[in-house]
Amino acid sequence: MPERPPRKSHDAAWKQFFSLSIVVEHLLTGFIPDVAALLDFATLVDISGEWVHEGARRRGDSVWRVRYRDGSDRSLVLFLEFQSTVDADMARRVLRNIGMAAERLRRDRTLDADGRLRALCVVVHSGRRRWTAPGAAEGVAVNAHGEVLSLVALPYVALDARRMAGEHLPARNLVSTLFELNGATGTTDAEPPLRNLARWLGGLGTHAEAIRAAYAEWLATTAPTWFSPEEAAALVERTTGTSETEESMAFSVMEDKVRRRIRRAERTGRREGHTDGRREGLALGLENERQLLRVQAGRRFGDGTARRLARLLAAVGDPEELERVGEWIVDCTDGEELIARFGNGTDGGE
Repeated sequence: MPERPPRKSHDAAWKQFFSLSIVVEHLLTGFIPDVAALLDFATLVDISGEWVHEGARRRGDSVWRVRYRDGSDRSLVLFLEFQSTVDADMARRVLRNIGMAAERLRRDRTLDADGRLRALCVVVHSGRRRWTAPGAAEGVAVNAHGEVLSLVALPYVALDARRMAGEHLPARNLVSTLFELNGATGTTDAEPPLRNLARWLGGLGTHAEAIRAAYAEWLATTAPTWFSPEEAAALVERTTGTSETEESMAFSVMEDKVRRRIRRAERTGRREGHTDGRREGLALGLENERQLLRVQAGRRFGDGTARRLARLLAAVGDPEELERVGEWIVDCTDGEELIARFGNGTDGGE
């Protein structure tokens, strides 16, 4: 078996997520709307790279440039930094990065026509501790001429993802969904933002597939105790199908799967601590799982398939086998394939 490549670091997973232009657009429109209103996001380009200054090299996390929407020659350079720990030296780092960027753009003769660098730095903090480093502004002011006011004493905006997850976040926003997932403490907390994402992801058109992959990568890296990489990818794929019906069904099945895992863990705890009523509790739990599967099969393939499946499920007493049937309901294209898989005990070649 080939060796699995090492997982990305926590901060690298955030950087990878924000390598998508649509995510950067959602960051600005959702969280810094006064600035976003000035910009033409069709011109957004990634200019991440090394800023060279006095022989030293410093790689910024993510750097983007976007033109103003008023037809002028003005542009904004956006610096994004991703932190899982509090960096008390962040303000100095930000000012140094902006200075190196100005020198490089001046050397390359790519500054705005008036010779100015219009820069904004946003630090996205995902750690458990509150962001307490000095130099963070709560927002950005825009003057009557459409200029982002210079931040000197407070050179960057800090978005504390865990603190913000408990607040009212912008709707239909990819960064909001990420912040909610970052604030989750288990699979139950992760369900609502993923369900909500499924309802509108299709409206993002050609970006949808890349977004699915980015969420899967992020979940596998930042929540490895919940999901293996394969499980994270499957969860995102099943909750973000191509049609509204498929999305609803897929999430419902995954939701049932998660709940069955929770109930099985609870049953295990009861078996370890108490023996009274063990058989009765186990039988009741299995019957509940069978009922969930019958309902899901009926919703997708019709009552006839549900009745046939019910007869087959009656003889199943293994919780893991019932869980596998839940996965087949998602994967199969029709009721006949589902019944055939059940009879063969196969995963359909997967």
